[in-house]
Amino acid sequence: MKKIAFGALLSCVAFSSLAEQQYGWGNIHFDYQSWDAGVKDLEYEQALIGIEGGIGFDWGEMYGFYDFENILDDEGNQGQTANGEIHTYLWKTGASLFTKVYNSQSPNFKETNQFIGLGYTDLKGDGWWFKPWIARQYITAHSNFGPAYDINGLNGFSIGWNAGYAFNLLNQDFLLSNWNEIELDRNDDYTANNHGSNGLNGGLNITWKIMPHISTTLMYRYFYNKLGADGYGDILIYRLAYDF
Repeated sequence: MKKIAFGALLSCVAFSSLAEQQYGWGNIHFDYQSWDAGVKDLEYEQALIGIEGGIGFDWGEMYGFYDFENILDDEGNQGQTANGEIHTYLWKTGASLFTKVYNSQSPNFKETNQFIGLGYTDLKGDGWWFKPWIARQYITAHSNFGPAYDINGLNGFSIGWNAGYAFNLLNQDFLLSNWNEIELDRNDDYTANNHGSNGLNGGLNITWKIMPHISTTLMYRYFYNKLGADGYGDILIYRLAYDF
């Protein structure tokens, strides 16, 4: 499965150079994450810099980001997180082949998740969209924080979505967006490290476009039995971005 998901990503990237581009967007951003400012105090803060973008073609659409984390900490304590996902359209049905690769690394933690499944991209209108998906999940992870140091193999499946609503208020442009993943039937090792066979992972964001190339975003990041948390956890994230 992991070779199929990774191969599908590479094939779509290569094919994109031959396809007709329909839209594209991107940003370079600075984030400050406060893990002790939400409902649950997790006593951790970090800053990061990153790049994010999306692009659409007649055959499908792609989204990805890369973050270099802990930039204000001592040298050697930095981490990085990257994510790439593709909806490959299944003719004109609105359905898609959904593929995703997520990787996060720090000195004490490494995790790669690969997803392959089905999505739907035609739930959209004037300034809004809702794109659900369901996928099988394969994981490779090494962690110093839980009872299972090495985790490899199938890891249940996930139900997720990406949604957004763009609007104008007092002659200012705003975007309300949400991403969400529900993890079900995790394997025994991942269950032991994350306090349950099911989990939740997501974010609710409000973005204000201050000027044509500058925006700021307030993100409420939430999770349940995820990121090593036993039960509910949350983070407030403050972003300043240059949009291009």
